Amino acid sequence: MKRIYLDYAAATPLDKRVKNAMKPYEADIFANAGAIHFDGFEAKRAVEESRKSIASILGCKSKEIFFTSGATESNNLAVFGVAEFFKKGHIITSEIEHPSLLGPCRVLEKRGFEITYLKTGSDGIVDPLDIQKHLR
Repeated sequence: MKRIYLDYAAATPLDKRVKNAMKPYEADIFANAGAIHFDGFEAKRAVEESRKSIASILGCKSKEIFFTSGATESNNLAVFGVAEFFKKGHIITSEIEHPSLLGPCRVLEKRGFEITYLKTGSDGIVDPLDIQKHLR
């Protein structure tokens, strides 16, 4: 019987091409990319090559590519990064948003940002007219 995985919100299966590309670093070069020894330099080189490859595909600079430990760190980085750029403002989100987004919104609220928490219907969907009503 074939299994079908449906919980992509929790974890995503690794693409076979990625798994094959990672094999040398799982078995032979499993060093910290910040270490100052040969394997560390090799690990750093691999990270930087990955960064360049992704930047090329996305059409951006490699210094614009950040690797994080997961969705929570990524969400925090995005929310706080945009907030740092604008310094003040208005954020619209839903009441049922993931804690990795609601947490930063609560912190920013204490720092003077205005946060609008939209209610959702019983289906968990925000009414687009409610979003429009709160846009500035």
